[in-house]
Amino acid sequence: MISGNQDKNGNLVIKIEGSLSAYNAGDIKDRLLTGFTNHQGVILDINGVTECDTLGIQLLLSARKTAEMLNKTFNVTGDSPSVQDMLTGLGLEAEDFPCVLKED
Repeated sequence: MISGNQDKNGNLVIKIEGSLSAYNAGDIKDRLLTGFTNHQGVILDINGVTECDTLGIQLLLSARKTAEMLNKTFNVTGDSPSVQDMLTGLGLEAEDFPCVLKED
């Protein structure tokens, strides 16, 4: 499930529950593009992600590049073992993603 609302800074906050994978990549991509078009930027909350594949990681990288091109904000927040496992499996780490916000 994917839900979204606007935060106080004008960013679209998108919460993903369940899969960040080929199964729903098209829907997430559409929401990200809408967020970049109609808002200051996008914050992607991945706390509820229980499944992630390489397409999910590619979508995160693509969103970061799109945000940079459009001079928009893009941040990923939350902690998902599935996303972390996929990053590690690809030889990447959260530090390789400057858009990932650390939660205190």
